[in-house]
Amino acid sequence: MSAASLPAAERGAWSEVQPETIRSHVEFLAADLLEGRATASRGYDIAAAYVASQFRQAGLQPAGDDDKSYLQKVPLLEATPVLPGSSAELVREDDTYTFEYGTHYLPSADFTSASSTLSAPLVFAGFGIDAPELDYNDFENIDVKGRIAVIFSGAPARFSNEKRAYYSWEDRKLTTLVDKGAVGVITVDSSADIKRTPWERRVSMSWIPQMRWLDEAGTPQNAFPALKLRFRFNHDAATQLFQTAQSSFAMVLAASDEGTPQGFALPGMLTLSATTGLRKTESANVVGMLPGSDPQLKNEYVVVTAHLDHLGRGTAVNGDSVYNGAHDNAVGMGIMLELARALHASNVKPRRSVLFVAVTAEEKGLLGSDFFAHQALAQEQKLVANINMDMPLTFEPVQDFVALGVQHSSLGSLARQAVAAQGYRLSADAAPEQVRFIRSDQFSFIRRGIPALVLGAGYQPRNPSVDLDELRRQFLSTHYHQPSDDLTLPIDYRTAADLVRINLRIVLGAANAASAPRWANGDFFAEKFSADR
Repeated sequence: MSAASLPAAERGAWSEVQPETIRSHVEFLAADLLEGRATASRGYDIAAAYVASQFRQAGLQPAGDDDKSYLQKVPLLEATPVLPGSSAELVREDDTYTFEYGTHYLPSADFTSASSTLSAPLVFAGFGIDAPELDYNDFENIDVKGRIAVIFSGAPARFSNEKRAYYSWEDRKLTTLVDKGAVGVITVDSSADIKRTPWERRVSMSWIPQMRWLDEAGTPQNAFPALKLRFRFNHDAATQLFQTAQSSFAMVLAASDEGTPQGFALPGMLTLSATTGLRKTESANVVGMLPGSDPQLKNEYVVVTAHLDHLGRGTAVNGDSVYNGAHDNAVGMGIMLELARALHASNVKPRRSVLFVAVTAEEKGLLGSDFFAHQALAQEQKLVANINMDMPLTFEPVQDFVALGVQHSSLGSLARQAVAAQGYRLSADAAPEQVRFIRSDQFSFIRRGIPALVLGAGYQPRNPSVDLDELRRQFLSTHYHQPSDDLTLPIDYRTAADLVRINLRIVLGAANAASAPRWANGDFFAEKFSADR
């Protein structure tokens, strides 16, 4: 459909988009005043109040815990590893090897106990994957029952992108280990993951508390209590675990790079101890609704999301302790808020209802979006699509955009049309090994069988003298999850405004179509999550 043939109100929606309005949101949300918008912090609460006021100004109805509030409270359990209380010791024959915190290992928080100790024999279980449909099973020749499983992060590079994403998913791995009777887990970074996140960076970020959301009974979700302790070991420590084993660590790492299933018992007894500070708290999603105009379709919901939280205050870097999160994700929030404002200003009346959700605790493991989706389905709300906005990296004007999820559902067709209508090209993800499709809030919807999409800036700069690849590489290696992700970095608000217009076209296409968005025939995610439910 050409722009000229669209209803005047819809054409008016994207003509209403203002780059400077996006800038105003970003400059407020990424200001030091908000202290990095950490989940359950004062700075986050200020940000949530700001978003609620913007939702009201955009004419959205409150859709939080009741019809008078935009806030949906998310009960949380915060868990912080207490460093003096952790230890890891390997006894093998007559030798004892003591591992050092930070130098060799990092403990995960225990959400079920303030103090835990686990002693158990070890077993190596490859990537920790059992995928019959791929004729791949790391557990074929081993028994992990009553043992601490040692596994690589990620999944074999020879898996297709969607299968690699699914089998890299930590919850999938931990569920498999629990089902097979493991009592603990040691995760070791794969070759691909250690390139993306070096050990030194993991250690430098280990101050960040971990969280889980609580159900009505106060039980932390996705805590996997059957796995009594979970630690991460670096390659030096893993090398020690494989001393005197049937294969060395270097050999199993090389086999994992080839995608070879592998598993065998490791000699020795490992004792892990951890002390965790536990604290109940809460944060809030901010939820506003644009009601649908069609009596038959208004109870179907297109959900627009962006995460409002970042990391807060933390370890100072070059004298700066505020992790502002300008690109991650004040820009995404600014795009979502401008989308809502433009819809209101144009007086568009979509057939389906549109829910705008600024989610909390994305940085803690997609908790706010997971809680929202869980509650919506428990209340029998029919969510038909999710359009997510997270860290689009709009550094400079570009010729293309990337849409993660474009091949999985009919939302892909809407994305192609929207990108072309705005004068851009749609490019494929250049780094599928990073499995970004499962690493942001859209995955909370995908895992519940709801088609989803997330767009970001592409790879082709309009100015040929700009090295966009270097800008992206430098951001990810130097500024991502650091205090320097602030307003001093380049942000092209005209590109962000075009992304608003593209997302507007997709949202309206999904909201106004005769049929709800649907998964592609035979899609892996559709079949896998239908089977898992």
